Amino acid sequence: MIDTALAEAMTLHRAGRFDEAARLYRAILERDHDHADSLHLLGLITAEQGQPEAGIALIRRAMAIQPGCAPHYNSLGHAYRRLGRLEDAATAYRAGSALLPGSAEIHSNLATTLLEMGHHDEAVAHYRRAAEQAPGMADIWYNLANALAATGPPAETERCYRNAIAFRPGFVDALGNYGRWLMTRGRWQEAESWLAESLCLNPMQAGLWNNLGIVCQERGAAEAELCYRHAIAVDPHLADAHYNLGCLLSGHGRADEAIACHTSALTAEPGFAAARLAACMAHLPILYRTEAEVAERRQRYAAALAALVTQDAAGVAAGIGASQPFFLPYQQQDDRALQDLYGRFACRVLAEAEPAATLAPPPAPGERIRVGVVCGFFCDHTLFKLFLEGWLTQFDRSRFEVIGFHTGRVADARTARCAGWCDRFVQGLPAASWRDAIRAIAPHVLLYPEIGMDPVAGRLAAMRLAPVQCVAWGQPVTCGMPTIDHFLSNALMEPDDADASYTEHLVRLPNLGVFYMPDAADDPPEATGRARFGLDPLAPVLWSGQALYKYLPQYDAIFPRIAAELGACQFVFIGFAKSQAVTDAFRDRLASAFAATGLDAARHVVILPPLSQRDYLQAVGMADVILDTIGWSGGKSTLDCLAQNPAIVTMPGRFLRGRHTAAILRRIGCEATIAGSLDEYVAIAVRLARDPAWRAEMRQAVAVGKHRLFQDTAAIRALEDFLAQAVTQAGVVTRDRPA
Repeated sequence: MIDTALAEAMTLHRAGRFDEAARLYRAILERDHDHADSLHLLGLITAEQGQPEAGIALIRRAMAIQPGCAPHYNSLGHAYRRLGRLEDAATAYRAGSALLPGSAEIHSNLATTLLEMGHHDEAVAHYRRAAEQAPGMADIWYNLANALAATGPPAETERCYRNAIAFRPGFVDALGNYGRWLMTRGRWQEAESWLAESLCLNPMQAGLWNNLGIVCQERGAAEAELCYRHAIAVDPHLADAHYNLGCLLSGHGRADEAIACHTSALTAEPGFAAARLAACMAHLPILYRTEAEVAERRQRYAAALAALVTQDAAGVAAGIGASQPFFLPYQQQDDRALQDLYGRFACRVLAEAEPAATLAPPPAPGERIRVGVVCGFFCDHTLFKLFLEGWLTQFDRSRFEVIGFHTGRVADARTARCAGWCDRFVQGLPAASWRDAIRAIAPHVLLYPEIGMDPVAGRLAAMRLAPVQCVAWGQPVTCGMPTIDHFLSNALMEPDDADASYTEHLVRLPNLGVFYMPDAADDPPEATGRARFGLDPLAPVLWSGQALYKYLPQYDAIFPRIAAELGACQFVFIGFAKSQAVTDAFRDRLASAFAATGLDAARHVVILPPLSQRDYLQAVGMADVILDTIGWSGGKSTLDCLAQNPAIVTMPGRFLRGRHTAAILRRIGCEATIAGSLDEYVAIAVRLARDPAWRAEMRQAVAVGKHRLFQDTAAIRALEDFLAQAVTQAGVVTRDRPA
């Protein structure tokens, strides 16, 4: 009779009909107060229904009646976990596994508890044992995969996710987490497939819609915005989705919508530091529609920044670096005051949030100076060519030890070359680990090729991690951070009054200040004709292939003015790689400028899609004239275009960022095409387009003189001497400088 009742109760228990099962267990106990199985199972239900202490009492009664029973210890572990007594739960599970070593369930439960206690490695070991004992259990493979996801062997992690999915087709959580793990590996296309499958099975997963939005955004797919909006529709309080949508819209030039999204993120999660920073920086759009908008946006940014700097460190520190004032200097005004405000704020909140770092003592006699290079672009990137390649290959290793800190996510063939050139090379760390990694090496000098682009470098730069900290002109504007001592610029690009534009000590290295090596692989192929690029074979072609955010509306009239004098001609631009909307806005702006002079922009303006380096140089070779951007000049792009010996017109601006090409031409000895005014700029461009003989003369001057620009060891030797002197002075004056 009792056996029949127990079997019925256990059937109800397994079916999840806990109240009915509990009534039967109690009925059995009325007949037999010491029925161990009923005491045990009633105790388990009691604990699971919110009375863990009463459940523990029942289970312990069963254990006293029937000692040495592994399932009792397993249930006791469950009850202790309900109470939050993880140590006691682990002890119970260990006892159960000792009694029944082959129980996959007990090993799995112990592993889960150990993971909650922070004993990661031991937890993984028990999940592995559970998987060996029950290789067909999808949940065990899934839990093991999740435990391995952050730091485990990638091959094993992937195998575990795939096993979980194979043993339970349609395992929604496994599909979603596998897709999320693939995201961390940068395997965007595969991640998209698994996330989409999970969402097909259960579309009410806001977090997965958000993840799918990230994947689509990384792949440049237009569906990203829709995915973020789906996430918000499912869960309007999902702050990450609001934030990510804001970042996406900002990248499409939709600044006001972006600010609204970041504001919504802060409403959902007031402590969301990254959203607080992004809401401020979104006031700096990629492209301006009118000249008046530049002043308006600058004023709004200044007000938002002033409000931001009143925030407590605890509410903002975690977001430093996530959003930076990258687009501010493209307004082409004096940014020292605003950068100083931002830089001091960033340094202050991190100093309050992070413990002070112990800095390296001065080098011992005969010890090399340790120079750490912190950059997110040890890869095929402008910064590699302008700075990293020269620093890593040319520094005197008898005087300097060079350590590369690659804070970015992209690794390619040039990354491997950089690693080989460095005495030590650190990469692939979580963002939170970089500070400690740098401190462990204790550099005497930290060199930042730029501050403003890479989020990790932008955060680290706001900390004092070395006695001497320098930034180069990869982002050619003061960073405003009191933690950065020196700005490494050059003699040819800086105006006489440049010191006033920097919060750092300005260092004018010789010539261009860089050791630049043109790539043999970048030599242009043989010409295939203008038709390939949709260019007129007969009309003058004027090339202006710069990033679209370098073009301010007040200079748009230059192009129709030139066209009015030349008649049939074409101006060639490069579209914005990250957003067609930005390219379309630029096209519309030019259309208005041409229409204002009675001309049709469609007859003169060609906007090419983003090109490979090889195609870029070939297209440059099709042009008659290069029109340098006014206010923010070409740097590496101009250096690379020299492979085609072009005729370039430029007009140096007030600041370093507007004087790159003029400095290059002066170094070459080709100053005739450097304009002193907008009228002269137009006149030079028209003459170069109309006068083949003069154009050929300018091309020849470039061909003869460009060698002066390349492999300039004078810049490296001067930098070495400066750093050695700065380290000596830092050791004497600021050895105990706080973080």
